Amino acid sequence: MKAEALAETRTNGKILRLVQLAILTAITVVMALTPLGYLPVGALKISFLMVPVVVGAIVTGPAGGAYLGTVFGITSFMTCVTGTDAFGAMLLELNPFFTFILCVPTRTLAGLFPALMVKFFSKKVRSRFLYPAAALCGSLCNTFFFLGALLLIFGNNTDVAAALGFDGGSIIVYIAATVVALNGALEASACTVVGAGLSGIIDKFSRKK
Repeated sequence: MKAEALAETRTNGKILRLVQLAILTAITVVMALTPLGYLPVGALKISFLMVPVVVGAIVTGPAGGAYLGTVFGITSFMTCVTGTDAFGAMLLELNPFFTFILCVPTRTLAGLFPALMVKFFSKKVRSRFLYPAAALCGSLCNTFFFLGALLLIFGNNTDVAAALGFDGGSIIVYIAATVVALNGALEASACTVVGAGLSGIIDKFSRKK
């Protein structure tokens, strides 16, 4: 009987995680297709899509976090393909393959890292401290992976610098001084507060179920 109960509990847990991932996937796509997901700042956009990604990473684990990060990345790449994101469309015209690398794998890693953090520290740190730290980790990973890839791949391109509104000097200095500070502050605040709060609520509900 104990074995049957354990098997049933595991099955229910898997079903619950699949439902959670389906809901978070839908939220990610809806945010990507509406103004809820992005805040335009010059040529770039500050993204709030990391909120459902970090929630999924914290609640469902590394596989779920990586999956949701990939969904985010694909929606980001599609805005480049459709021309919804003018800056992304310009990067796509310069190099489609590198633009895909810039959009998708960086977000996959941003979803994976906070989940690994929770998995590693879950038995050592209380959730009220761990969840905000993991949410902040996801946001910072997204910012630094994306901008790091942008600098590495397109950092010396004069057209990219001009699109960002920078007419001379180092594009690295420009991005470090403006975009990182603004993007990181707003996105990190949203992820830390909203992401950690929702994760705690969903986690408590899941444990009761």
